[in-house]
Amino acid sequence: MPESVHWVWLPPWGMRAALALGVVLALAAVFRLLRERRQVGWARQRVGFALRLFAIAVLVWIAMNPVWMRPRVAGGKPRLAVLVDTSASMAVKDEGGRSRLQAALDRLAAPETLARLERDFVLDVRAFDRQSRPADLRRLGADEARGDATDLAAALSGAIRDLEGLESQAGILVVSDGRSTSGGVEDTGVLALARSIPIWTWCLGGPVARRDLWMEVPAAEVLAFSGADVELTGLLRQVGYADRALRVELAKDGVVAGRVELRPPEERAVFTVKAPASGEQRYVFRAVAEPDEADGGNNERSVWLRAVGEKVRVLVADGSPHWDTKFLVHTLKRDPHVDVTAVYRLGPKRYFSLVSASGAERREERSLFPQSAEELAAFDVLIFGRGCEAFFEEATDELLAEAVGRRGLGLIFARGKPYGGRFLPLAKYEPVVWGKGADASARLTLAPGGKGHPIFEWGLPGGCEEWVARLPAFDRVACTLGEKPLAVVLASSDQAPARGGDEESAERATVLAWQRFGQGKAVTMNAAGLWRWAFRQRGTEEEEVVYARFWNALLRWMISDARFMPGADVAFSSAQRYYTDEQPMQFWISAKGGQVRGYRPRLTIERTGGAEAGAGPQGPALEIEPVEQRPGAYLAEAGPFPPGIYRAVLRNNVGTPAQIELSVDVLRASTEHRELSADPEALRRLAERSGGQALTADEAVRLDEVVRRWNAARQRAMEQTTVWDRWWIWAALMAALGLEWFLRRREGLL
Repeated sequence: MPESVHWVWLPPWGMRAALALGVVLALAAVFRLLRERRQVGWARQRVGFALRLFAIAVLVWIAMNPVWMRPRVAGGKPRLAVLVDTSASMAVKDEGGRSRLQAALDRLAAPETLARLERDFVLDVRAFDRQSRPADLRRLGADEARGDATDLAAALSGAIRDLEGLESQAGILVVSDGRSTSGGVEDTGVLALARSIPIWTWCLGGPVARRDLWMEVPAAEVLAFSGADVELTGLLRQVGYADRALRVELAKDGVVAGRVELRPPEERAVFTVKAPASGEQRYVFRAVAEPDEADGGNNERSVWLRAVGEKVRVLVADGSPHWDTKFLVHTLKRDPHVDVTAVYRLGPKRYFSLVSASGAERREERSLFPQSAEELAAFDVLIFGRGCEAFFEEATDELLAEAVGRRGLGLIFARGKPYGGRFLPLAKYEPVVWGKGADASARLTLAPGGKGHPIFEWGLPGGCEEWVARLPAFDRVACTLGEKPLAVVLASSDQAPARGGDEESAERATVLAWQRFGQGKAVTMNAAGLWRWAFRQRGTEEEEVVYARFWNALLRWMISDARFMPGADVAFSSAQRYYTDEQPMQFWISAKGGQVRGYRPRLTIERTGGAEAGAGPQGPALEIEPVEQRPGAYLAEAGPFPPGIYRAVLRNNVGTPAQIELSVDVLRASTEHRELSADPEALRRLAERSGGQALTADEAVRLDEVVRRWNAARQRAMEQTTVWDRWWIWAALMAALGLEWFLRRREGLL
């Protein structure tokens, strides 16, 4: 055997475990020999016993995993992938007056450095920002640091795919400031470790003081009654400007409609405007740019003010009258945008009704609950209390299903479960599944679906979650088993189920949820004691208006989502109002049954403005072909598009209206300019996860020495070959076991 070749033991379970296995098997063989000695003498068993010990020895030898170690024969120069960051953050000049990219190229592209690297490695140089591309260090210039994103994870994944399986590779050298705008970077380090591909990182740059302004709005759409005064709120966020006054403007159709000056920590910019008579109006909140801010592309945010009609017609029905219902009716009577009819069941065949419309009020001692389609069509929203199965007659179920499913009548179950026991005509609309028992003194907690929802936009100082946290506890919240598959939970209880309640109940009861039923919506408010929201708790006047504003917002939202506007045969909507330049736009088109035959919608999208509000048209209209999903329902997708303001126009060949327009904003998805400080810690973690090393500038240009040390530390200079997997070893083992079996059978021991 050559001196350079030797073997080592690499047992997967440890040397002691392998030896212990051999001792146990040998003792078992001796015990069996002694037990069978009375039947067959030692002289006749010794051959079989020797074969058994031989088989045990072979098994122990295999378990100890013998491996030949011999010098690795180099298959030529190893391949080294070099990833050079060309994103915009690499243009920051914090490397001795030079940009980060220029400092890297001055070292890497120097003739002596390139000669050294090309002598020891096959170089695979790639520049990366949003995408990765081949590059030449001799031709790469500092002016190429202008990428609008840094997708380091994708660049690393591509390099790992190309290097894995190569006979000789030296890993990946990452030249960057470590500021990635994509996730999953550290996961690629784990992937590289599994492929035995080390990652070497060289971080350039240092901390950069961040100064930036950006606008946010609580909701993209604000719903209001026609001609009503509405407060539009924008939130000015800032970093690095705590010591100066900042200006916010509100623009309408490109013209400044209002200005306000804010001094941090004040951040709310509130403007009062008038809702349009119909349709919608786009407003733009704009933070006036400061000369030294990092990113001026996030200074504007649009909000659409949408009219939902002059009044909402509400029917309140309660078969078991309670203070909650009476207080609600009293509040709705005072709202000038609500006409309310209330029907109370006082006992068997005893009813009391109240009608309040346009400031006039009348009372009748009979039920005014609708019993025909015409009577039901007089209302936009129906609010149920409890014991409401008493209002149902033979045809009521069918009438209600038609009104909700086809006309879009809204249902609100204001006191939780609106019936006793089981009652399918109402249960089918409910978004929740009821359990047993109830919680007392539970508070409202917003669910992810409720954050930013229009029904919680109350136009009060501070965020919605802050106001929800200040609200008083409910008297009672019923336990729920969960919600139905298509339901959206807006709020839940802050308490776990009450002891003694239903053991299958959800961890926290659902308090507010909704689901769609055909064209309409059904909302469940699972709480008693909501009237407490109308009274001051901590001495602030704003608290007294929370109850009224909650119901006003809820009613506006209930009638805002009617797919078809009054008198319209065609509906047109966008999946969202804000898209990023990485998302496709998505539009839904619906036609009523009578207009389906022969309907051929035409959709065009055009850019009407860029970063500046009021910018003129910036390109020809793009025509999109809607795809029919089912009769009368179409889906149109297009994009992604560059940042800007876009107008989508739907032209209809049948039905009314002949043309429908809506606008959407496309925002820049990249956060490249928002944080320019280098992140050496992120690159260090990446290198360590892969088994590589974070390098200094001097170490990066002498990478050949680093790779040699790495190879020596991991014995990569030696090639390992397992010994136990030879066929003849297993043949000898099987032969020994077979012969031992034959001898035992001949002696009558089997």
